Amino acid sequence: MKPTLLWLLVTGVLVPACSLALPQVSSNTAYPQEVYSARDLRFYNPQTLYDLLRHLPGVTLGQQSNGKTEIQLHGLDSSYLTILINGQPLLGDRENNILSTRQIPAAMIDHILIDRNPRADLIQSGSAGTINVVLSDAYGGDGLLLSAGGQPLSSRQVFAAHLSGDKHPLRLFGEHRLHRYNTHGDTDTEDGNHGSWESSQREQSESLHLSYNTLLQNRHPLSLYLLQSEHEHTENLDGVYALNRPDIQSAPVFSDVHSQQQGERRNQRAGGNLIINWRHLSLETSFVAEQFSLDHQLRQQTPEAAWQRSDIDDSRYQLGAQLRETVAEHRWSAGLSFEQRKRIATGSGSAILTTNSDRSGLPYNYDVKENRIGLHLLDRWQVTDSTHFEAGFRMESHEVSLDSFSGSEASGIDTSTYWLPSFHLMHRLTNQSRVRISVSQSVKEPEISEQVPYEFRQGNIIWRGNDALEAELISNFDLSYEYNFMRQASARTDRNSGLYIRAFQRIINRAIYQGISTETSTPSPLTVLTSQNNEGNSILRGVELDVEFYPGIEDMRIDIGAGAYHSEMQTDGLLNQRYQLPNQPGYMVRLAFIHQPLAGLRYGGNWRYQDGSDRFLPDESGYLVQSSSPRQNLDIFVEFQWSSYWYSLANLSLTPGPPAWQEQSGIRQYRDVQPQWQLALMRAF
Repeated sequence: MKPTLLWLLVTGVLVPACSLALPQVSSNTAYPQEVYSARDLRFYNPQTLYDLLRHLPGVTLGQQSNGKTEIQLHGLDSSYLTILINGQPLLGDRENNILSTRQIPAAMIDHILIDRNPRADLIQSGSAGTINVVLSDAYGGDGLLLSAGGQPLSSRQVFAAHLSGDKHPLRLFGEHRLHRYNTHGDTDTEDGNHGSWESSQREQSESLHLSYNTLLQNRHPLSLYLLQSEHEHTENLDGVYALNRPDIQSAPVFSDVHSQQQGERRNQRAGGNLIINWRHLSLETSFVAEQFSLDHQLRQQTPEAAWQRSDIDDSRYQLGAQLRETVAEHRWSAGLSFEQRKRIATGSGSAILTTNSDRSGLPYNYDVKENRIGLHLLDRWQVTDSTHFEAGFRMESHEVSLDSFSGSEASGIDTSTYWLPSFHLMHRLTNQSRVRISVSQSVKEPEISEQVPYEFRQGNIIWRGNDALEAELISNFDLSYEYNFMRQASARTDRNSGLYIRAFQRIINRAIYQGISTETSTPSPLTVLTSQNNEGNSILRGVELDVEFYPGIEDMRIDIGAGAYHSEMQTDGLLNQRYQLPNQPGYMVRLAFIHQPLAGLRYGGNWRYQDGSDRFLPDESGYLVQSSSPRQNLDIFVEFQWSSYWYSLANLSLTPGPPAWQEQSGIRQYRDVQPQWQLALMRAF
């Protein structure tokens, strides 16, 4: 194998000449699955999985209360998106899944699979879509990656190494990352008060991936892998900062804040699968064992002295088997999986006090166990040479039990069974065009922390769990049209040059929202926040466009994308009016190009503009609105291959326009986002 090709496999961030971000889609499947090679996005010099995902078609960016962005599909809040690593979700809460996109190195990734509509054979499907991140296998080459960058007065260093054997299918990847940066901002009120704040942060992470791939008897693939990631984060915040937790404050306080946060997160996973192939059948067996731990500490000096510590230990064990027909016209499959999860949560703090007299003064400790069984049946039918159809259903049954709760007796929380159908149809109109229709149903379960009936108080805020909370049921409808500009397009080049339009609808029943109420207390009233189910339906509708073409300039390609979204939610009880789903932008547009004027030299850019979004917080007296400003990003990149062994790459990420802001209750918080730069040097052995 040539050294250049070795390095393409090693880094996981390189791509054939002049390819952009549009995916490769198999023309022989009914379901709309897209395959993106991580190499397709190398020009943006991605450091993490987040850097890869944010450049994909149909991706929007949601705004968290801490100012960081999160990945969205179809304009839906990230809680409706499922991100899988080698087909399995990461342990931990929603926050851990968000952070994991910034912890997983881009160089560790081989390709990304996106299912925009749920399928019966997916272990876990998100109604907004499912992103399956497949890590590099054991057949990569050896190499070294050095990278440095950051912001003004900040730094970011990356060191990555890849080792694999020529005779033994064993691969080892390791990366160390250190990032220091400062964030500045301003706080303004409607009556003219003004203040400023500064945040200094330090992040350090280590990642390790060990994989073993081989063939038993030359026909039965065996894959084993070990994944470990650790992340440490420290943040010091000083100044007038009113919206540090806007999603849980009914009335933000305009005051001077001095606080420090420290956190450590660890994920350890061992997994593997064995595929036994016969003449017409294949049996795939898999296992996963995973642990997650979180240690978080908060110390606040002003406006009210307080400290808080929380620890979470999660564990998961899963076994699965799937039998598939591989040759016949009806390629059916059947699968069964069993999963057990456990969580032990402990916490303590100076401000912990509950309103329940029998648990007053106790820490918010709980021990939860969940058993889950999944079963699926489906049939993939080639009706004609031009028409492919898939029909299936998935049964999911789970039981959640509370083993202990702050010294109280164990009790059950929830036992539920769901029957989830899915239908997918693809019809080829011509050699260059086809249409797809997808209809399915999915379920979105509440977070464990939302269900456990504990109470936690800090200041005048009480978080109260709701053991009566039910899962959301979502009906998903997708219609897409695809036209390839090339005549006789193959399965591998289907999305390299063409026009692609997607229209979709999501109907959410029993949508979960956070209700705010007030309870009388001395010396001041208490604000109580409890997750609740909405009795009415929530509806999201949208349309997305992607087009990639050659403009007539030699070795240049252009990619244009856009999306428009509209949603409404009718609440019950607290608010009798319709409003949009949280963090949903009205529209998004993007433009990318790449040009190779000389051999070994490439340059280009990617611009994205996204409309602002709102988050409505129902209140007894009406509602509060947390608003986020529109935002745009511009990435510029240059790549130069100056020998068969050496590559260099530089990119600059900018945020044109005025500073981004968030607003609630007349208090507006501005966040100054500084330019990001990155240089990379790559060497193949």
